Amino acid sequence: MFYDRLVDDKDREWLIKFLKETTRKNFSTDLDGVVAHLLEDGQKEAGPQEFRKLIFGDWGNPADAERVYKELTDAKAMVKVCEGFLDDYNAMSKKPMNLVLFMFAIEHVARVCRVLRQPGGHALLVGVGGSGRQSATRLAAFIADYKVFEIEISKSYGKAEWREDLKKMLKTAGGEGKPSVFLFCDTQIKQEAFVEDINNLLNTGEVPNLFASDEKQLLCEAVRNAAKDAGRDVDAQSALYAFFIDRCKQMLHICLCFSPIGDAFRNRLRQFPSLVNCCTIDWFTEWPKDALVSVAQRFLSDVEMPDKVRDSCVMMCQQVHDSGRDMSRDFLARLRRHNYVTPTSYLELITTYKTLLARKRSELLTVKGRYEVGLEKLANAAAQVAEMSKELEALQPVLIVSKKETEELSAQVEKKVPEVEAAKAVAAADEAEANKKATEVKKIKDECEADLAEAIPILNDAIKALDTVKKADIDLVKSMKNPPSGVKLAMHAVCVMLDIKPEKKNDPDNPGKKIIDFWGPSVKLLSEGKLLDTLKAYDKDNIDPKIMAIIRAEFVTNEEFKPDVRVPPPPPHWPSASNRHRLLRKGCASGRWPWTRTTASPKLSRRRRRRWNLRRGSSGRRWRFCRASRLRSRSSLTSSRSWRLSCAAARSKRLT
Repeated sequence: MFYDRLVDDKDREWLIKFLKETTRKNFSTDLDGVVAHLLEDGQKEAGPQEFRKLIFGDWGNPADAERVYKELTDAKAMVKVCEGFLDDYNAMSKKPMNLVLFMFAIEHVARVCRVLRQPGGHALLVGVGGSGRQSATRLAAFIADYKVFEIEISKSYGKAEWREDLKKMLKTAGGEGKPSVFLFCDTQIKQEAFVEDINNLLNTGEVPNLFASDEKQLLCEAVRNAAKDAGRDVDAQSALYAFFIDRCKQMLHICLCFSPIGDAFRNRLRQFPSLVNCCTIDWFTEWPKDALVSVAQRFLSDVEMPDKVRDSCVMMCQQVHDSGRDMSRDFLARLRRHNYVTPTSYLELITTYKTLLARKRSELLTVKGRYEVGLEKLANAAAQVAEMSKELEALQPVLIVSKKETEELSAQVEKKVPEVEAAKAVAAADEAEANKKATEVKKIKDECEADLAEAIPILNDAIKALDTVKKADIDLVKSMKNPPSGVKLAMHAVCVMLDIKPEKKNDPDNPGKKIIDFWGPSVKLLSEGKLLDTLKAYDKDNIDPKIMAIIRAEFVTNEEFKPDVRVPPPPPHWPSASNRHRLLRKGCASGRWPWTRTTASPKLSRRRRRRWNLRRGSSGRRWRFCRASRLRSRSSLTSSRSWRLSCAAARSKRLT
């Protein structure tokens, strides 16, 4: 009890010296002889380091049915037993612990176990962060088979939530009678009222005004049977509640993990004295050298390296940590400022060393691989160069012959250079001529497209004129016995376009002779009633050249065949428009004009034939229709005045 409360080695040495003198004076016994089994070979006096090995507990042999509190002398057996408990804990817990159980840690676990085995025993674990206070408490509670209770701090955690957690904990310990351990850290103190409630629990076993009257009644009913078995008064509610408080004192063990850094620890001990008076203090001091060595060996055991190198790395880590602590003491002595080198810093040192070692090994392996690949490439290149040198030596005579042949070929090429230049000049001239012909061809193509653009609207107008013809107009023409010459001429042209044969009649002016008459077939054609549909569906792109020759010779040049208004069917300009469209479409589709001497009328004069200008180009024969012919064809599409007058006379006669 007193030894655990001491802070530094000077006080511990004074206590050991005082115990030696007291035992020698009062018991006539040498304390060094009592603890002789803790001394090393040749050592005569026991100091603080030897008394660290003096460990008592009831968990030395977990297989025993009844645990006996006794001294544990076998260090290796203790480590093995604690590792077994740790494995069981990790297998059952949702938050397993990765601990290195060296003797320094086992000493603190044994002290916490000793405190928890005492009825109403509480512990104040003082140490910096990362020293193993919480881990030692959890492992000790698991060894004692106690339930560990912890609060979960959140942003909204307040006094109400704190009181509810205390109720649950007290109901478990006092109401159900289950041994429990309340693990509380100074980092969980959001309000100083938390520490005040803990001070009351340590002092009296309860928190004033924690339970309401109805909750107290439920608690009294819960402990009634247990109080009756214990021989306590069960008639008064106050007696039952007192029994509940006594069970809380016995079953609830509070373990406080506080840090000595800063003024908060000192102020809390001054304000709440039960933290010291009702707790067994366990100081988690600096890790000794053997602890540092054990931790380094454990964490470096999975690193691939020779044992000798691993031992050197372990000693290096231990020396670095010790040198840091020495520098912190020197810093405190010089500047009166604290710098804490915690066990967490030592673990980070080892982790950093392992990370840096893995990175450097990876870099070295990468460089090594590149170097080996480079050497392999160089070796392959050297072998290939040697092989190629042999091939070159073997090909040397062939190279000489090839060089000679090349020189001869060069001489021949130089002789043929003038011929090539001449051929090049001829090719350039041909190219210029071809370009010139291509320009002319493009010009002819543009003219063809312009003429086709003129013919298509004319054909469309002719088709629209067919749409304006009514059945009354067809009946009017059909009823004429002696129609005007314009009507006969139009129907004559339609019969020629439709390839309808004429009738032969006697000539009234010259008896005994026959004349060709198209009016009879025209009347039959009008009587069928399908004239307009036949004209609209007429294949204008495939007109027989013979029919085209007759149309151009007999109708296109006829001055009377020039209507300009709608007249009784069929409109005279439909045959000429169809003829012009066919010629233009045929010329544009084939790339030349179809007006050759074979398609022209044989009755054309030599002067008119010269109007068809024959030209030859790079892409074949091209014909260009002279402007005079185009103008004449365009003028042939206008109607004559006589045609209009004859149509008007026919209509007036029919109306009469």
